[in-house]
Amino acid sequence: MSTKWIGPVAISSLALLLFFAFKAFSFQALYYTYNDLYIFLQNSCSWMDGRPLLYENVWGYDDRIHNNYAMLLWGPLIYTFGAYGAFAAQTGLALLSYVLLLRSMGRTLARSDSWLVLSVLLLGPVWIWFNDHPGIGWHPELTYFPLSILFLLALQAQRIGWIILAGAMLVLVKEDGALLAGSIHLAFLSLNYLIANPKRAVFGILAQQRFWYTLGGWAGLFVIGMLFLSWKNHAAEPEPRLQQALTALSMSLHEAAFIKTHLLLLVKTVLLLLPSVCLLLYGLGRVAWQQTGSVMLIYCLAQLPLLVSNTVQSATYWGTNPYYDSVSLTWPPRFVLLYAFSVVYVLAVWFAFKQTETQPVPRWQPLVVGLLLVLLQLPIVAYARPDSLQLSGLRKRLTNRFDPEKASLLPRPELAVIQQLANQIPGRSSVFVFDFLIPIFHKHYNIWPTEKQWENADLAIIPNNDFQHLSERLPRIMKPHYKAVRLGTYTIYVTPAYQPYLTAILGNKLGGARVVASTK
Repeated sequence: MSTKWIGPVAISSLALLLFFAFKAFSFQALYYTYNDLYIFLQNSCSWMDGRPLLYENVWGYDDRIHNNYAMLLWGPLIYTFGAYGAFAAQTGLALLSYVLLLRSMGRTLARSDSWLVLSVLLLGPVWIWFNDHPGIGWHPELTYFPLSILFLLALQAQRIGWIILAGAMLVLVKEDGALLAGSIHLAFLSLNYLIANPKRAVFGILAQQRFWYTLGGWAGLFVIGMLFLSWKNHAAEPEPRLQQALTALSMSLHEAAFIKTHLLLLVKTVLLLLPSVCLLLYGLGRVAWQQTGSVMLIYCLAQLPLLVSNTVQSATYWGTNPYYDSVSLTWPPRFVLLYAFSVVYVLAVWFAFKQTETQPVPRWQPLVVGLLLVLLQLPIVAYARPDSLQLSGLRKRLTNRFDPEKASLLPRPELAVIQQLANQIPGRSSVFVFDFLIPIFHKHYNIWPTEKQWENADLAIIPNNDFQHLSERLPRIMKPHYKAVRLGTYTIYVTPAYQPYLTAILGNKLGGARVVASTK
């Protein structure tokens, strides 16, 4: 039995574990403070705390917005470990998919090819960027990448049970998972047709019933998912996002600003996909460019529904979000669909055409190609996503205990009080805290100014300068009879039930704190 896969598996596993440690460190250093991560931490566990299924305190009934039912699978892990549970779920899926993939590659491809794929596609700068997910840290859509690899391996093994399981997992991540699974499945069938019919173009597959049954099946699942989402939104607020997006598109398609913005975003998307496309072309070059036209046509047609879906979803924010460029086509939860398909398709082509390679390539060639494609990704990521982690940012992150941009609002003595509060108050408490402090309370139910909370707060922490005017919302967010205790930088608002926790901590930490106000 070949053991040439052991080296790549060992290195990839170590790299993934180190990346998990990096994510945990970044979280503790308060780099992931935007609300999206905490939406999913809350809705994954809401059912375990007697709240409605997939409920969270930002938008309320989250199941009316997306079909994120895979979150329920990670719920027990997140309930126990908070954000680390979400990072662990992502890392665990990546470990499983990489081990199985690299073992399969080691049995059919040269070891240098495994190192090439690992360095360029599986652990390259593009992969690091979207898995770091700057500012947010995690979205359930990031699991599309390892699940897509598992789906491809199930298709190759022709194991019906595993195909159904991997496909179902993709569908349960989000409503557009059916589109990703369908693109992968149809592309896989098309490649098999090309291998079986080397003298014919791919259009011949249109005469096969299996192709149409597969297309109809995945399209039907997508439509059912969207109808289910619409049914959940019947007579509910907010209005379905699909309606919002289609309205925005119909009103903006003729605007020069809209067209210019999306053309630039499309260019950036293509650039981010370029290294994987280059690897696809490199593989085709090694087999004398066999059926290159058909192979590239399959790639473009399969990516089209994913690109259209991402464009429609992004349009929801057009004209309403000043950071539209950042949450549109190149936003990690959107881009990951295109990247997952691109990587899986490259792998499928390499597996399919490997047997037709007539002459072995020099051992140095894949290593040089890999190095060039890794280096190519660095300026591409920097240009397409200015918020990505660059070398200077990495140095700051590794040499500072907390995010330097937040340092002025993170005085160590008060931070010690706040961290102790988060640890000592009852688990799963309802709290209302300033943005920079939300990661400290990741095992609790933080409340946002949207006032969609399921339960009012027993604890609030607001900067003394209150530049976000959060204190104005306290009467609608806090439980009654709360008191305000002013520290040097923050004011802590606490109900009678939670005051003993604060009193005990302040007696040990900051004896000079004082009560400045109270409610009736």
